[in-house]
Amino acid sequence: MKIAIPTNDGLTLSSTFGQARGFLILSVELGEIIQEEMRWNKLSDILCSPDGLLDPIKDCEVIMTKNVGPSMTKHIAAQNKEIILTGETFITNAYVHFLENRYRQEANTCCCP
Repeated sequence: MKIAIPTNDGLTLSSTFGQARGFLILSVELGEIIQEEMRWNKLSDILCSPDGLLDPIKDCEVIMTKNVGPSMTKHIAAQNKEIILTGETFITNAYVHFLENRYRQEANTCCCP
């Protein structure tokens, strides 16, 4: 699985998805990061269309972000990508919480009647 994380510096999550300078791509297998790759956005692609912003992450299944607007959410959903919202600032913390299933809705609800 590939996880795309919008960032301006490779260490922290960008405060807004659409204004990120690029994406840190984490390739994950069995809970282990096997590869990290930084993909920078081209301004011309971003200004072209919302799909231009998504082009660098077309091979990713998951997008972990702090904030994404409703219009971009529709574009992301149309490409069958899962959006995980996080309040974390540091990418490392967000990834650890991802591994612990803290972002899964069913992981945060009680199954008792």
